[in-house]
Amino acid sequence: MCGIVGTVDFRGLPQGGLEARLGHALDRLSLRGPDGSATWADARCALGHTRLAIIDLSDRGAQPMTGHGRVIIQNGEIYNYEALRRELMGLGHAFATRSDTEVLLAGWREWGQGLLPRIVGMFAFALWDGDAGELILARDRFGKKPLLYTQAGRRLTFGSDLLALERLDGQSGALDPAALRLLFTLRFIPEPHSISAGVAKLPAGHLARFTAEGLRVEPWYDLAAARPARYGDEGDAAADLRAAFDASVAGRTVADVPVGAFLSGGIDSAIVASSLARMGGQVRTFTVGFPDAGAYYEERPEARRIAEHLGTDHTEIELGPEEARAGLDGVFEGFDEPFADSSALPTYLLSQATRQHVKVALSGDGADEVFGGYRKYLGELHAARYQRLPAFLRTRAIEPLVAALPESKDSALLERARRLRRFTAHAGKPAPERQAGWARLLGEAELDRLLAVPVSVPAPGVEETVARAREAARDTDPINAMLAAEVATGLVGDMLVKVDRMSMANGLEVRCPWLDQRVVECAAAMPGAFKLARGQGKRILRRAFAERLPGEVFARPKKGFEVPVARWLTTELRDLTRRAIDPDRLRRQGLFRPELPARWLADLESGRRDTSWALWTLVAFQSWSEHHRRLEAAA
Repeated sequence: MCGIVGTVDFRGLPQGGLEARLGHALDRLSLRGPDGSATWADARCALGHTRLAIIDLSDRGAQPMTGHGRVIIQNGEIYNYEALRRELMGLGHAFATRSDTEVLLAGWREWGQGLLPRIVGMFAFALWDGDAGELILARDRFGKKPLLYTQAGRRLTFGSDLLALERLDGQSGALDPAALRLLFTLRFIPEPHSISAGVAKLPAGHLARFTAEGLRVEPWYDLAAARPARYGDEGDAAADLRAAFDASVAGRTVADVPVGAFLSGGIDSAIVASSLARMGGQVRTFTVGFPDAGAYYEERPEARRIAEHLGTDHTEIELGPEEARAGLDGVFEGFDEPFADSSALPTYLLSQATRQHVKVALSGDGADEVFGGYRKYLGELHAARYQRLPAFLRTRAIEPLVAALPESKDSALLERARRLRRFTAHAGKPAPERQAGWARLLGEAELDRLLAVPVSVPAPGVEETVARAREAARDTDPINAMLAAEVATGLVGDMLVKVDRMSMANGLEVRCPWLDQRVVECAAAMPGAFKLARGQGKRILRRAFAERLPGEVFARPKKGFEVPVARWLTTELRDLTRRAIDPDRLRRQGLFRPELPARWLADLESGRRDTSWALWTLVAFQSWSEHHRRLEAAA
C-alpha cells in the first residue's frame, strides 16, 4: 500500500522545476507511504513513489522498480504474488526480491495485459516501457485503490491523490460545477469525474495506454462475463461461498507485519473474524463506539460478545463529540476532493487507533453491496406490492401523509418515519429510477435552488448512471441487476473511497475479503432470492456461516456505521454548521444560494425534517475547501 505519482511528456519533460514539483507531490503522499519515498526519471517520464512497507520490508522492495527496459510503481497488494512468482520462475524469470511489485514487472513482461486476470489483489499501478514508448495505467477490478489522471496533448500526469497530481502538474484545475452537482446528489463524486475540471478517475477494472498517438482507456474486467453458471441449489452456493471466502481471508493475511481485523456488532466483520480465528493463532480485533448516543449508533456490547465467543484480543475505542472535533482536521485533510459520508469520521478514528497496534486490518466492507445488506434493498422487495395499490391512493393519500411526518435518526419511531418517507417517494417509479431515487441526497429542483454556478457540460444524471450499470450487469434477475449497479456506483464511489482515504491517512492498510473476485463472482451467480427474500437481506451469509457464530449475531437488525451527526450539527458542532451556511460566505463563494441551507438548519432544529445529510455535505465541502487552500499555500 503506497502512493504513486508521475508524468509522461512525449515532447520531452521540461526540467525546470520538475524535481521540486515531484518533491511537493511526494510530500502530499507521505501519509499513504510513511516508510520512504523515491523517484525515477528519464527524458520523457518521471515517477514518484511513497512506501508503506508491508511485504519484503528490505530496501530491495522499494520503488520505483526497474527491469528489462521497464519501470513500475504500484499502490496496493497482490495477495497471490507467491503463486505467480513460482509460475514465472518456471518460465525462466529470476527475481532479486520477495516483493509483489517485482512479480507485476515480470508478469507484464511475460503476459502483457493477460497478467491482469491472473491477479488476486487490490492495486493501481503505472508501468513505463521506454523502448515501446508506452505508459500503462491499471486499476483493480472493484476500484479499491485510486488512480486519477489529466491529459494535455502529448503530456499525461497521474497520481493516487488529486492534490499530488496537481502539484506535479504545476497547476490546480478549476472547480467542475457538474462534479459539485454530483456531490450534492450522492454525497460523493462518482468516477470518472473529479472535483477538478480536466482531471478524471480511471474507472475500476480499467486499463489506460498512453503513447505518442494519444490515450486509450478500456475495461479489462467485466463481472457479467466472469460470472459462473447460475446456481440452482442454495446448499451448493453456500458451500462454494464458504470455500471462496476462507481462501480470500487466508490470502489477505499475507504480510511481513502484524495483521488485525475491524469488528462491529454486525455479521460481515464477525464472519471475517471467525474465518481468521479458524486459521489458528491470536486474532486482534478493534471496534468503535459512541457514548450516550443511543442504541442505534452503539455496537460495542455486541462486538464484545462476538470477540469473547471467538477468543480474540479485543480493543474498544470510544468516540464522543470531543474526539470527533479533534479528528475532523485529519478527516478533511485526508480527502483529496470533497466527500460527505459522515461515517468517514469513525473510520478515521478507528484506523488511527488500530494503527497503534497493527499495520494491516481486515474489514467487512463490501458484503452489504454484494449480498444485499442495506435496508433500501429490502424496499425493492416491497415496491412491487406498493405499485399494486391504486395510483390515486398512493399519490393523494399515502404519500402526502407520509411526507408530512417528522423524522430523526435520534428516535426509533422518527427513524422509521424517515425510512417510510424515502420509500414512498420513489417506490412507484420504474426500477432504475427507484434505485437512483433511494440513492439521492437532493432532487433536481432542490439542487437548482441550492447551486448558483451554471453547469456548461452536464454529467450524466444519477438515473442514467444507474440504468447503464443495471444494463451492464446483463442479468434478468432484478435483485442481481440492482446489486450490480450498487457495486459499480455506491461501492466504488463511496464505501471504498472512505475506507481507502481514512485508513491511508493513518498509514494503515485495510483489506476487504468480501471483495475478492472469487467471492463476488460466486455471489453474482446466485439468484437474487438467495440474497434477499421474505424481508431479510444477506440470507445466504446466514446459511453459509450459521455454524461459526451464535444465532443472535444473525438475528440482530442492521445498523449503519454512522455517527449522531444530526445531534452534533445542532449542538457540539454547531459552530461548523453556522460557518458553513453563513450567508455572506456563501455569496462571496458564488457557488451556493444561502436561502436553502438556512432552511435546512431551521428544519433540523425544529424536527420538521432530518436535513443532517444535506447540512453535513455543505460542512464537508466547506471544510475540504479550507484545507485545500491551506495545503496549496503550503506547497
